[in-house]
Order: sequence, then structure tokens, then C-alpha cells
Amino acid sequence: MNMREWCMQALYAICEEHAYSNLYLQKHLQQLEKQDRSLAVTIVYGTLQNQRYLRYQWETMVQRLPNKRIIHLIDMSIYQLMFLDGVPPYAVIHEAVDLCGKVSPKAKGMVNGVLRRFQREGKRTLPADEWEATALQASLPKWLVQMWKSQYGETICRKICQSMNQIHPQCIRVNRMKADKESLLASKDYSCGKLSEDALYVEKGNAAESEAYKNGWISIQSEASQMVAIWMDPQPGERILDVCSAPGSKAAHMAERMNDEGEIICGDIHPHRVELIKKGAQRLSLHILDARVMDATLLEGIEDASFDGVLCDVPCSGYGVMGRKSDLKLHIDPQTMDTLIPLQYAILCKASTKVKEKGRLIYSTCTLNRKENEKQVERFLKEHPRFSLRKEQTFFPFEQGTDGFYIALMSCEEA
Repeated sequence: MNMREWCMQALYAICEEHAYSNLYLQKHLQQLEKQDRSLAVTIVYGTLQNQRYLRYQWETMVQRLPNKRIIHLIDMSIYQLMFLDGVPPYAVIHEAVDLCGKVSPKAKGMVNGVLRRFQREGKRTLPADEWEATALQASLPKWLVQMWKSQYGETICRKICQSMNQIHPQCIRVNRMKADKESLLASKDYSCGKLSEDALYVEKGNAAESEAYKNGWISIQSEASQMVAIWMDPQPGERILDVCSAPGSKAAHMAERMNDEGEIICGDIHPHRVELIKKGAQRLSLHILDARVMDATLLEGIEDASFDGVLCDVPCSGYGVMGRKSDLKLHIDPQTMDTLIPLQYAILCKASTKVKEKGRLIYSTCTLNRKENEKQVERFLKEHPRFSLRKEQTFFPFEQGTDGFYIALMSCEEA
């Protein structure tokens, strides 16, 4: 299949059919020749990351928008003209017009005119309003940028927005039970992480296709996410509960740090996602994960106050991972918080009943939103005086090139 036709189809599936970008690429990337895959991934992710900014460049050049496949074709062509210096502009325009001929022949003249006009005139001037311009360049809605500005201040807000369009190398976690970090580094395929002692960054290739992954030596997990298990500091022989576990990365990391000794009960409300936990444990040769279907707001059948550590990595708005999961930008809805915030709090409250005296409770999210993070923990501590805060941290993506993440570690003073 022609590489750019594949990119257009991928963008249509992700943007219009709500396919997850990472899962779509894992399933369909093999349709391309090996030498085309890297550029295809760059075009798809780059277009998703910058979609609002790309659309701004050309939307005033047409009286009405064409059909959706042609919209994505123009977006990805503008992306290549703006950001990919190694691709000749004439080749981008020529292939776009040819591809348009297959999809919508009547639009060929329009596509040719739009792309040649952009090539001739260059980038469109940004709005005069600083924050509207900032939101546009980051391809984010203005309300989200305003929220960050209000919660974290102007300087941090600017840095968050800038980080959302930066592409970072793939991060992996070393399975300390099966692999040696120094040996992996010696291969020159990886470089050191910055936060987690178990993290490495992939220098070339796709970790999911590597022998190291197939042999269970490594797992794909962002570095900030790895800090959850490190903060929990689970010890061999302990009992741990992970109430929103799927796909199981944090549970597996804890099991590895426990030398596969003890018990980790972990689960998800969806049976097919529980199967992901089980498959991951099998690949990593872990035996202490007891993966179950569970409703984290009820936790039926699980003993009260019996766990050394309980993890609540709750469903969240995901504003911290948009740099890595660009398709999240496409479907951001401020009303999502109205349902998420009470759900998060209900999960935290129920999970807290399972922590034994002197045990640990972690609340974590992959979002940047004080209402879902600090405010939830503040309320919980006020209403549950037997718990105290040991430490909390927001991991901003611009600090170490990680996902945006929040972790709060609490202790139970009495049962």
C-alpha cells in the first residue's frame, strides 16, 4: 500500500472512528514496507499532535470543508510542508493530488490550490491574544490552557503547552527478575532514564517488536508511571491491592520489585482488560498477580483492612499524556470531569477501607488538573483523619521529558 494513503486511512480511523492511535499502529503498521514505517509513524503522530494548528493554516482558503478523508489528507500534507525538511515540497503536493484523485477526483484542484498557496504564502499569522495563540500552537482548546494558567501560573502553563508537541523516545521498564539493566545499556539500544531506577529509553526500533520484550526482559511503561511502584516500595511477602489495574503495568512492576513473593490482588471492571493483566503476567513470568473482575467502588469479596499497600490509579481526564497519546486532544470534553471527579473520590474512599494499620495508600492519575489531583487528596484527608499525607508530587512533562503525572502517598495511622 502507498505510504501516504496508509497515513490518510490511519488518520481517518483514529479521528473519525475513534480508534486508539497506538493500537491502530500496532495492528496495521505491518502493511507497510519496513523502510516506510518510521516516516509513516512520524506523519500520523505529528499530524495528530498539531491538528488544530494545521487546520488553522488552511481553513480560510476554502469556502467549505471537503469530505473528511480529504480534510485529513490536507492536514497531513500541511504537516509535512511545515515540519519535515527532508521531504521535498513538490513530492508532498504531487502525491497529495494523486491520492485525492483516488478518493475524491473533483477535489483535486482544490487540494492542489490549497497546498501551493500555503507553500507560497507560508504560515498564517497567529491571533493577537497570547493565550489563544498559545492554545493554537499546542493544538489545545483555549479553556484547557486557561485552566492550567489558573491552577499552575503562567510560566508553568506555557511550559506544559510547549511540551505537548514534543516527541519523546519510547520508555521501557527493565524486569529486574529476568534482565540486567547494565547489560541492556551495553547493547547501545537504550539510554538511561532520569527518574525511575528501572527505566531505560529506546534509542532505535520499536520495543514491542524486540526479542527483549518477547522474552519478558522489558515492558513498555512511561517513566512517571513507574514512579508509582517505586513510591509504594512493596516488599517481598507483602499483600498489595491494585483496584484499577488494567492493563497491569504498575501491578507487574510491583511484583518484579517484590521478587514475585507475596500477593497482589488486581483488577478491572471489564473482563477483557483483566485478560490483559493475565497475559502481561504470563509474558513476564510473574505468579503473584491475582487478576480479577472488580468494581473499584464496591470491592466486593475483598477483606477490609488487610493490605500492606493499596493503589488507586484512578480513571482520569488524561491531560498529562497528550504528548504521547495525541489522539486524546481530539476528544477533550470539559464535562468529562463532572463524572470523573465523584467516581475518583468514591474509588479512593472505598479503597482506603482495605489498608491495614501502618499500611500505605497511593492515589495517582496521569492528568494535570488540581481538581482531580491535589483537591481530591485534600478532601480525602480532611474526611478521613486516620490517614496522613507522606508526600505528593506533580510530575510536569517539561521537567524530565516524561508524561504529566500526579502521585500522593498516604499512611494509615490506625485500622
